[in-house]
Amino acid sequence: MNRAWTIPQSLHWSAPQEAQKPGDRKVPYHVRFRDRFAAMIEAGTLAAGSKLPPERALAEEFSITRVTVRQALTRMEAEGLIFREQRRGWFVSPPRVRYDPTANTSFTESMARQGRVAGTSVLSKQQVAASHWESSRLGCAVGDPIFVINRLRTVDGRAVLVEQIYIKAKRCPDLLDYPLDQSLTDLMAEKFGIIEHRAQINMHPTALTGVPAKALGVAAGTPSL
Repeated sequence: MNRAWTIPQSLHWSAPQEAQKPGDRKVPYHVRFRDRFAAMIEAGTLAAGSKLPPERALAEEFSITRVTVRQALTRMEAEGLIFREQRRGWFVSPPRVRYDPTANTSFTESMARQGRVAGTSVLSKQQVAASHWESSRLGCAVGDPIFVINRLRTVDGRAVLVEQIYIKAKRCPDLLDYPLDQSLTDLMAEKFGIIEHRAQINMHPTALTGVPAKALGVAAGTPSL
């Protein structure tokens, strides 16, 4: 096997030897495959960020079909053990982060408290005229100038969310002139005296469209919140 995969060359099923007999169907093959890799991840044999071998190589290594491999990988992805990036493959997930968007704490500060490094990159920023939908949310008139800012947020270098921010232009006229790859909570408080006291969060499931999906490194249509 390719040493760059960081997978030990000697792999064994997690199920007992007797459970691996051809006639034994007590433990499905995809479950054995999943259990073995989960044990390697939990033991630290596979470090966070390690890339898994291609599905075809895994199928050959375990003498199973690629369909079975995909079943196991999809299950591990649902459990948060691994993640995939479009056109790059499967990787071992880092420890989960805890983030409460309703807390009076910035994303950057929340990550720092967990020993993680938050990052921000600006995807786009512009001033536009408020539409009917935007005016109803911001409490302004249709056609009033507003700022629309799209940013990618990362944790330890991995893209985790895309945010689209709408702000009344008259409340902070020169906002777009400032670096926006920093905490907007701190920037708004320091430069414009705007302090966030409460937040209303509405969450619903959706499918990622082209631009945010590309920024997050996943396929368009990927489920998201």
